[in-house]
Amino acid sequence: MTKRSIELAALAIALTFASGCKGRTAAWEDKGTKTPTDASATGDATATSASSLESAKAAWEARGQGKDKVLEAIAAWEQAMGCTAGDTSPKDRCSAPPTTTENAETLALMTRAIYFYADGYLRGDEKAYLDYMDRAVWWGERALIAASPEFGEAMRNKTKYHEAIATVGIAGLPAMYWYATALGKWARASGFGVLVGQKDDIKATMTRALELDPSYYHGGPHRYFGAFYAIAPGFAGGDPDKSQEHYQKSLDLAPYFLGTKVLMAENLATKLDDEEMFDRLLQEVIDADISAAPAEIHAEMAIEKEKAVELQKQKVAEDWF
Repeated sequence: MTKRSIELAALAIALTFASGCKGRTAAWEDKGTKTPTDASATGDATATSASSLESAKAAWEARGQGKDKVLEAIAAWEQAMGCTAGDTSPKDRCSAPPTTTENAETLALMTRAIYFYADGYLRGDEKAYLDYMDRAVWWGERALIAASPEFGEAMRNKTKYHEAIATVGIAGLPAMYWYATALGKWARASGFGVLVGQKDDIKATMTRALELDPSYYHGGPHRYFGAFYAIAPGFAGGDPDKSQEHYQKSLDLAPYFLGTKVLMAENLATKLDDEEMFDRLLQEVIDADISAAPAEIHAEMAIEKEKAVELQKQKVAEDWF
């Protein structure tokens, strides 16, 4: 058993037996949160802040130039949502962003952008990483409410989360996917107890995403379950064969998406104590031609190449095999 697989096993056992806490109050749980859904009452950000939205779009499309463009896009989107300028959490600057259906797409894209900033540029800064993942989750909650007012109403009426999320339709898929993706990273960075408290909601959200469109974000739902079945212990549903199956389905849908191979190396190869698989996958990522992927995700693929190099170094430094 490798050092890395022992670490994953310890995480998995903790997930199974630790007492969990949510670690946050979601938008649909906070009685003090104002989440207007009536555009006539708050003003439709799409109509009143077209300039900010256009600036955000241009900066986001130029994110391959570096993190400053990502921050520029986030700031412009926040301005369009009525936030005051600043570097602090949106909880302090965005009193009532308009969670109208017209803004659902923008809110989901904001969630993705903030997640990308944390995942791409803050991996070595634990405090900042946690802060920005928390911001991504905050916007993701509002994206879900905007995409599916029925979901928000159900949660405010104390419906169980797994029942409420099952009612969200295809229009809510971007919000669901990026909310769950950010929530998973935030919860894991917050500690075992929080991850235990959130894991069932994350899995329920990705299960719904898989039902709606397995191909979303380049095989993203299958990629999630590839990681889930690799990390979880056998007595909690973990299964390397199922992990391999989901990862392969993700690769079949999007063979150019380098993040799938990075996750396979980090979670599945280490669990299987397969150093050859680990090395091969990461070298394939490093050697890959980014131009083979859709231009829209070239920036993300460049980050995955960086992660592959980091994992190679970490393997040696921490003696994973």
